Amino acid sequence: MIHFQNVTKDYDNQTAIKDISFSVAKGEMIFLTGPSGSGKTTLLKLIYLAEEPDNGAITIAGIETSQLKESGIPYVRRNIGIVFQDFRLLENRTVFENIALALRIRGVRERETKIRVYDALKTVNLRHKSDSYPKTLSGGEQQRVVIARAIVSEPAILLADEPTGNLDPDTAAGVVRIFKDIHAKGTTILVATHNRELYRNTGKRVLRLDSGNLVGEALG
Repeated sequence: MIHFQNVTKDYDNQTAIKDISFSVAKGEMIFLTGPSGSGKTTLLKLIYLAEEPDNGAITIAGIETSQLKESGIPYVRRNIGIVFQDFRLLENRTVFENIALALRIRGVRERETKIRVYDALKTVNLRHKSDSYPKTLSGGEQQRVVIARAIVSEPAILLADEPTGNLDPDTAAGVVRIFKDIHAKGTTILVATHNRELYRNTGKRVLRLDSGNLVGEALG
């Protein structure tokens, strides 16, 4: 599903990731860990095509990204959902509207949009909050809305960048359970985190980054 071959990315003569190679199988769930500045976010941006590598090759779902034309990038992104640490919810839109927005932009019919949004809300246990506004929700609830927004288009790949960084341990554990439920349905998931408790005893692969280098791999 995802393959990096000797990938390097530099910013202003500063190396963000250096000569990294790894593969993620279809339907696999893995964790990326390492201290701040180790390259986790850059790696996710490369998968999402928000950045291009300076060297090496990246293949996503059989497509080598260097061969993509600009017009083809949105079509690849439609198969990738992203969960941000800082939520990025629209404060003047309800929970339902925040989640439905991406589908409406793509021209999905309203009947289908409602079905998908309510299914996504059911997955994150927030069906009862569909008419609420983000500012009335707790941090954990807002993060679950972000997850619902990321999965409403039924993406093949889900990326999460420090998804529990602003949450208390119990709430963070609940978010991880949701990821596991989504993974059980066949979604390929990559979670970037510096929190060891998220992957401890999961039995999932953990890739460890440090100063832009892939320095180890283990099972959580």
